[in-house]
Amino acid sequence: MRSQSVRRGFTLIELLVVIAIIAILIGLLLPAVQKARDAAARMSSSNNLKQLGLALHNYESANGRLPGMAAATGSNGNSFGWSVHAQLLPYIEQENLGRQIDYTRPLFVGVFPTPSFQLNPLFHATAATPVKTFLCPGDGQNPLVTTNSGGATHAATNYVVCLGDGQGGPGAATPNGYDTRFQTNGMFHYGPGYRITEVSDGSSNTLFMSQCLIGLNTTLTKTAAELTHNERQRLVGSVPGRGLYTGPGGIAPGYGANTPIVASDLSHVSSWRGTRGGSWIWGNATANGFTAALPPNSPTPDMTAHGMGWLTARSTFSGGVNVCFGDGGVRFVRDGIDLPTWRGRATRAGGVVLGNPERAATARGRGVSTPPPRGRGSSGQPVLTSSPAGCRTGRGSLLVAGRPRGQCPSGRTRCR
Repeated sequence: MRSQSVRRGFTLIELLVVIAIIAILIGLLLPAVQKARDAAARMSSSNNLKQLGLALHNYESANGRLPGMAAATGSNGNSFGWSVHAQLLPYIEQENLGRQIDYTRPLFVGVFPTPSFQLNPLFHATAATPVKTFLCPGDGQNPLVTTNSGGATHAATNYVVCLGDGQGGPGAATPNGYDTRFQTNGMFHYGPGYRITEVSDGSSNTLFMSQCLIGLNTTLTKTAAELTHNERQRLVGSVPGRGLYTGPGGIAPGYGANTPIVASDLSHVSSWRGTRGGSWIWGNATANGFTAALPPNSPTPDMTAHGMGWLTARSTFSGGVNVCFGDGGVRFVRDGIDLPTWRGRATRAGGVVLGNPERAATARGRGVSTPPPRGRGSSGQPVLTSSPAGCRTGRGSLLVAGRPRGQCPSGRTRCR
């Protein structure tokens, strides 16, 4: 008699064991995968900042000075002009987009803050075009923002220019780290750009750009205590009750310097705007600037009065942000950096340099790498003090094919 074979399947317990093993493996692998993704995003962000740093130097080489946050003309005040980013388009392989912009025409038309005020219709399509170099792959927020002044849709940016330490008081007679409508102690403000030779702290010690998180494209009414972590990182509070001062000598009545933002203002803020990083084309502090009033990724939300104030460098990266220094070098600055050191990096003439022994020990312990003494490499060995053929040297010199200043084409030596 022919025997029948019995086909045996998995029991329920065996299936549960297999599922449990798979779940454990996934749980072990996911952090590694996420870590790899974060590392790739951080590297891509670093490359974007390197490209922007190179573009700034090429712009300065071609025009004699860095681009400024261009002032508007007429009755719009001076915070509705072209951004640094818009002026860099030809230097980041965006010539076609740059040709769509006529910088002699106003970016906004009408009178602020009447209903006639709006983004110039000539530039609607351009303003709404995302630029890959301006976006960090680690930020998954929608890059199209519709809640800016003047309506229309603006493509956002994750990279912001340094407006100073954010600590200066009112007044335009002296460098002022707070109100970007006057000359700040940072590298950028509403007005003509600086020359790199004007950076007395040294370009390798001075912040040019960093990161921000794109806003939530909405307006919320709640207290600061009610904000979620994500809202604290992406919204900007409007400080109420701040009057405007008149500039010295009657300059720009109604558009003078503000009093500085202070910590106690946070308890009075109930209106929050999601316009952070909200436009690459519009030269606006909230849209594409940052100050060093707070450390990177601070849990304290940003606040402004009349568009000026605490605008913090932020990222989705664990533990810090990428920054671009004036020599084109990009570094990762940790959240725990000593705050006076961080603020010193944000000034072009604050007297705080990486080689300062009073700051060097703190910087090494708080997340900012300090360079070796002048004339020596990272190993402490002497390096070249003359310039091999093909290198550009001197303050503000950046580059041979995108390499930071001081690195020769061979990559084997450094020059000063």
